[in-house]
Amino acid sequence: MTDCCAAANCDYQQRGSEKTTPLFSFPLDPDCKQWLDNCHRQDLASEPPEQLHKLYRLCAKHFEPSMISHQSASSCVLKEDAVPTIFDFKASVNNQSTYSRKRARDPVKDATAVKKTKGTVAASILTEETKEACGENSAAAELQKENQTQEDVATSKAKETLKVYFKEILALTGFSINGANINADEPIGGARGQQALSRICLEKIDKKEILQFSEGLMREEIQNSLRLARFFSILLQDVTRIEGKEQIPVFIRSVTVAGFPQKHLIGFLPCDMDGENLFYMLLSELRNKWGLRMEHCRGLTYLVTGSMCQKMRDLTCRILQEFPQVVLSPSDPYAFNIWIIRCMPVPSIQTVADAVEEVALLLRRTPELCKRLEGKIQMTYGHIKGEVDRVKAAISGNWEYGTDAFQTMLDILEPFLNCINEIISKVDEDTAEQMAKLKPVLKNFNFIMTLVVLKNTLCCVSILNSSLRGIISISSTLQYTISNALKLVSKYQQELAIFHRKWFSDAVGRAKKLGVEVTKPEMAQGDTSETPLEDFYRETLGRPILQYLVAEVKRVFSTEMVRILRWLSLVPSYMADHNFSIRRDKVADANLNNLARPDTFYEELGCWEVKWRHASKRRILPTTVFATLKIPDIGFYPNVQSLLRVLGTVPCVNAEADVYGQYHMVLERCHSYLRATPEDQRQCSMAYVYVNQDVHFSVEQLVESYVQKHPDILQLLQMVRTEKISRLTFISGDAIINPEMMFVFYRMMIQKRSLHKVRSSSYLLFHRAVFAVKHIVIQLCTIQLNVNGRSGKMQNEGCIKL
Repeated sequence: MTDCCAAANCDYQQRGSEKTTPLFSFPLDPDCKQWLDNCHRQDLASEPPEQLHKLYRLCAKHFEPSMISHQSASSCVLKEDAVPTIFDFKASVNNQSTYSRKRARDPVKDATAVKKTKGTVAASILTEETKEACGENSAAAELQKENQTQEDVATSKAKETLKVYFKEILALTGFSINGANINADEPIGGARGQQALSRICLEKIDKKEILQFSEGLMREEIQNSLRLARFFSILLQDVTRIEGKEQIPVFIRSVTVAGFPQKHLIGFLPCDMDGENLFYMLLSELRNKWGLRMEHCRGLTYLVTGSMCQKMRDLTCRILQEFPQVVLSPSDPYAFNIWIIRCMPVPSIQTVADAVEEVALLLRRTPELCKRLEGKIQMTYGHIKGEVDRVKAAISGNWEYGTDAFQTMLDILEPFLNCINEIISKVDEDTAEQMAKLKPVLKNFNFIMTLVVLKNTLCCVSILNSSLRGIISISSTLQYTISNALKLVSKYQQELAIFHRKWFSDAVGRAKKLGVEVTKPEMAQGDTSETPLEDFYRETLGRPILQYLVAEVKRVFSTEMVRILRWLSLVPSYMADHNFSIRRDKVADANLNNLARPDTFYEELGCWEVKWRHASKRRILPTTVFATLKIPDIGFYPNVQSLLRVLGTVPCVNAEADVYGQYHMVLERCHSYLRATPEDQRQCSMAYVYVNQDVHFSVEQLVESYVQKHPDILQLLQMVRTEKISRLTFISGDAIINPEMMFVFYRMMIQKRSLHKVRSSSYLLFHRAVFAVKHIVIQLCTIQLNVNGRSGKMQNEGCIKL
């Protein structure tokens, strides 16, 4: 019995102990003829079924998986009515060559000896001629096989060239952010032999089209990932100008099957429409382009400044009204109280928030300024114990996003302005220009007064930030925390006259210390009323901020948000603090749409309690949502897993479990692209590919998709490669000897031999002579090069001149 597959075009052969693909013997029943017909082995038609069953087998690749029954991990059998149906027969040339190969593997039958007598001489001659004819047919088949192989090799080489070029295009998408020019017409790669092929790629292939193909493949991968994740949240970032118009980047957050948070850029929303039209456009984008259902949406966040604040607020109100299961949450990386003010549709507050972020960015980009600022802080607060260390610690990291951002800005305002006066003449031109523009904004009474009011009002709601981030110790008393925050804000509203008098006095004292004139803001300069400045700021600044805080706290901490945050009680470390018992009232109101198996929910909660009560003494308990989702046996608790996945989808919950940092890098790459790319050069497709570069897709699939649409490029690359090989000639004096022409002559002789029936022994001598001549010519050329001491420099045509 053979150890290889009997199909005409199958190369499978079982070697040694390899059992990866089983082999099945031909049947003894009438199905044997159908097996032969399907696998194109008509040469075995005369064999009896018993002989076929004994000597020939087919591998499992030719049968449908449903036809194979697996008895164990290492053995499987065919069903009674199994028939091989999976074959990939190409051209008849391939079949013929494969047939020759398969025949060589067939068991050799003993030929009957023929006694040579006078009566059998004619038969002997006839047999010899028949053998010659078979040899000629084999030579012709080998020629066809060689030609077919050369065509396959040429196609493979051309596709490999496209693959390398596409990889470099995708790489340059990232490199171009750092100054490289994707439109450069330089040949890719340093090898001179690739210059012609690269030139064709540069001239004939549109880079934008490659990015579009890549975008399509990335979209398929992201769609598959989101389909498996099921639940998702929508993240809308600040307005940016791309492709000549104002647009809003749209991201999607979800949790992978493995329990990691993931974020993807899915597109851009235009800003030139009202909130209602933005709502319908966003829904259309999610449903039609990405196949997402809003019924599976669990979270929404936005970060829009300037004139779009009110429009975005209208959009979010429309979404929350239409889909009550969606919760509104702060946007990364802002703390809750800073995010609320960042989205408040008041121009003066937006100006102050922008100035604070610009100061933080300037300090990070100018180490000399930061170092000098630390010295000024020492001089300003050195007389107060512990104050220097507190202020220095406050400006470390991304302090402009933290809960005490406006407090920190007030602390460093005086030292920072002193540093600008000293260092502005010692920095580069761009930094000096930025400092010159920033200084009048900071030395303004309206700026100082707004900072003081924000510092004192936002402290009322800053404690809610920890609850939204998923910190269990705070979230366990969430309802109490929300109630206290609202009570504190209400107290400020009732006694605003008293509190605001202190705030105004503080702002005036700071202004006088900095030499800033105490006046009304520029927008109120035309107001001729005799309203005192203190009352003016109380009614136009203090009261609106407190009213806005109350409304936003109630809007964010809705009934659905409180319900979702209660599911933190399923985290094992929380259960340990409560004697491993789950308060059923905290999770009993879970929406049935969030559960995988609602009918077994309560029984599953009991099993979850027992599991961690017994495991607490021998293992470290998970302390976060994502750490709990990575428990190996979490799949045995589908309802708990589903609730934790919904909780992990909410945008404000910390994504610290992402050990590779991919989640946070997505937004960083978006900001990097927008900062480094001029507005007139920004492209949606390039931004999409660059931001989602952690989405892996097959470059081979990209090549196949492109070749299907542009087969002419593949043919052109094949022609250029063939022409390049044909031009590789050796020149010796006036005689030109082209080794490739020998092979052409060699093939011509094979064809001529098949016509004139040249004996195989003569053909073998010619075959050896051709290769001997080629070898001698190359050696002579090498010797001549060494004797003359010439470099033999390769010309543009690929020639070596002697």
